[in-house]
Amino acid sequence: MRNWAKLWKNPVMVKDFRTRMRGNRAFILLTAHLLIMGGFAFLVYILLVSSMSPRGSLEERRIFGKAIFGLLVGMEMVMISFVAPALTSGAISTERERQTYDLLRVTLLSPRSLVMGKYLSGLVFIFLLLFTSLPLQSPAFLLGGLLPEEIIIAILILAVTAIAFCAVGIFTSSFFNRTLVSTVLTYAFAIFLVFGIPIILIIFLTLFNTSLGNLVEHLSQMWQAVLLGAAWLLLSITPFGTIVASEAILLEENSILYTTISLTSKMKLVLPSPWLIYTLIYLLFSGLLLWLSVRRVGKLEK
Repeated sequence: MRNWAKLWKNPVMVKDFRTRMRGNRAFILLTAHLLIMGGFAFLVYILLVSSMSPRGSLEERRIFGKAIFGLLVGMEMVMISFVAPALTSGAISTERERQTYDLLRVTLLSPRSLVMGKYLSGLVFIFLLLFTSLPLQSPAFLLGGLLPEEIIIAILILAVTAIAFCAVGIFTSSFFNRTLVSTVLTYAFAIFLVFGIPIILIIFLTLFNTSLGNLVEHLSQMWQAVLLGAAWLLLSITPFGTIVASEAILLEENSILYTTISLTSKMKLVLPSPWLIYTLIYLLFSGLLLWLSVRRVGKLEK
């Protein structure tokens, strides 16, 4: 408990967060974020209500509720992809460019306190954006069709994505002296993960769907299981793929922990739900990047 109290009283985090919130930039970003998301949610709500039958069946309301919820979750994921790199990719490299890094080195702050302070100041602001957008989900709740598990899994995936992208920004900022380089690399990672991999998978499956199916049929059961496991892992490291697959498993199999896929009549493969793999991989990945960042800052001080 004492370590957590010290972590949240980190002077670097307190200073950076207060500086960010005292300026107009933070409130402009919050306002723009809420206006954009609220505008899209209102537009979709009007379109869905206008297309609803006069009596408005329960099934229609459930579909519309899920559509609004999915839209807002997707927009929040896009927001994280573009805002998180901007908050942390220049956290340490900017100090070097402003020639204020040496001032931080002569203080009593340890490399861990410096890295975690910069990291938490950006992460807390991302969580603030996510928290303020929760009331926009009210139309989806009113229309119904949402399960508590869906909401919890979606929020967890968004939070883990924010944790990972902020960690990538801190890592590149600690290893590169130029903010431009670290920012470009962080954005490249986020865009490739969120948009690049799904687009590549869609193009690949569209072009080679038939030939790939014929190839899989001629493989042994062991190699089919290996190939399916690799594809499942690739799906589970993409945010949108994880959300869609976890949603499908929850609705079709009423399970949040695992799914069962039949390879043949005699062999069934049990795979964990993608959100479990996604959470585990990216939390470990974030911890590794933060540890490497602390090591890097420690070497620079020596």
